Amino acid sequence: MEQQKNNNLPKKLPNSYVKYSGMGIKMATIMIGGTFAGIELDKWLQLKFPVFTLIFSMLSVFLAIYYFIKDFIKK
Repeated sequence: MEQQKNNNLPKKLPNSYVKYSGMGIKMATIMIGGTFAGIELDKWLQLKFPVFTLIFSMLSVFLAIYYFIKDFIKK
């Protein structure tokens, strides 16, 4: 009986590490992608003040947080 409980415990721990590290990687990808898109748009429009970098970086942070909460509640 004890051996059966010990076998179940290690299987659950790596799954949660993989799940949350995957969510972190997805969040970082969203934020980096949004910031990069803003930088490139500012370069393309040749703006002196990085308006689109600020807007896209803030939107990507909110989108990443929304995605995290939606995925966290779902599972």
